[in-house]
Amino acid sequence: MAPPGGPEPGAGEPPTVSPEPGAGELPRENPEPAAGPGRWRRLRSGLRGVHRGSAALGLVLLLAGLTYAVAIGAYKWHLHAKAERLRADGIPVRATVSDRRDTVGRGGGTDTVQVWYEYGGVQHNERILCGSAGGCTEDPPAEMMLWVDPERPAEFVAANGNTDDSVFFLNSWGGVPFGLLGAALGGGFLFAALVPTGMLDRPAPAPPRRRPGRDRVRRTRAARRRGKARR
Repeated sequence: MAPPGGPEPGAGEPPTVSPEPGAGELPRENPEPAAGPGRWRRLRSGLRGVHRGSAALGLVLLLAGLTYAVAIGAYKWHLHAKAERLRADGIPVRATVSDRRDTVGRGGGTDTVQVWYEYGGVQHNERILCGSAGGCTEDPPAEMMLWVDPERPAEFVAANGNTDDSVFFLNSWGGVPFGLLGAALGGGFLFAALVPTGMLDRPAPAPPRRRPGRDRVRRTRAARRRGKARR
């Protein structure tokens, strides 16, 4: 027991401080950065940022233009095959030509005529092109030879090379450039909608991973000199 008036036990001594957890340890390295997103994750994130309106419009124009151009070529091939078949297997019939319609002007446009003929006791009439797709260069004759399909008398090919279904909007090579132009515009809209999202860019390489271990301490020049002097 301390004498009266003397200092209390422990007086004047510095207080004992318990060390904090982890005190004196080296600082840990930063956690490794997460690897870059994969291709599918990048694709999904890009899809969310696509301008849907422009992309949809571009896709519609692209498909519609290509479909229109291909349909014209397919219809032209159908007419050609049908005309060749009827010239070989059709029955020749003489028809009367009347009612010429000059839609755009003589020498250009889709000029048409009405042909009248009788086959098997039944009278038929159909409107066909007057000449080629460019129109008639001269007045058509009053009569024209047709080759009629005996099984389907409503189908024929005329002496000018046109069939009964020649008056159709697909029977014109002039529509091909318009179809290709629409497809080109649609492709431009689609490309412009996809490029800003980065979907067409290559995925960024993942950052290199750090190997486990302590960071290397870079010494100053003075420290290197002292080390050499000790050696």
